[in-house]
Amino acid sequence: MTECSLTLPSSEPEVAQCINRPVDLVFLLDGSERLGHENFDQVRDFVQHLANHLTLAHNKNDGQGARMALLQYGGEDEHHLAFHLTHDLPSILEGLASMDYHDMSSSMVGAAISHTVDHVLMRHNVRQTRHYAELNFVFITDGVTGRKGLEEGVQAMLNNQAVSTVITMGTDVEQEVLEKLALKDQYAIFKGTDFSELNKHSFLDRFLQWVC
Repeated sequence: MTECSLTLPSSEPEVAQCINRPVDLVFLLDGSERLGHENFDQVRDFVQHLANHLTLAHNKNDGQGARMALLQYGGEDEHHLAFHLTHDLPSILEGLASMDYHDMSSSMVGAAISHTVDHVLMRHNVRQTRHYAELNFVFITDGVTGRKGLEEGVQAMLNNQAVSTVITMGTDVEQEVLEKLALKDQYAIFKGTDFSELNKHSFLDRFLQWVC
């Protein structure tokens, strides 16, 4: 991953357009009841803004640009795919618009990672990621999750040569879990006071610099 400044600017600039570096972004959204409808809407807007500002790939085999997928997860068997890994902006926006908040009673991120590896990175027994693109698991969470299957999930990311990014809001978080999800990279953990920060230009610009 290219080095970038993570210092927040003193004033909020216009969000920068992402450069053409090839990256496959797989968002894993914690849809448990702790998130809440209002925060869910903030996350939806955030991913929509990212899609509009990323330089998306021209096709599934493009050697440049970004592709995106989003999975909402809860318990061990609760996984809801908003859209498959794609470069197509209308498909992304349609998937976001039709994505419901499932308000699930629990959160098992380890099972979500394993499901993603088996059903998002792979589809119809065909690998969906580009071998020359960086694979980035982007976790959006309230910071609390069950630990069952976590070690296996982390190992699955490593086995797929993935990097990861963690976005979490508030102070009631499990730091050890966040660090595991971030593959022990402190700079890959983005924290804020509440989910409204996601849609500030400063946060969007900082995140785009990181993934690009």
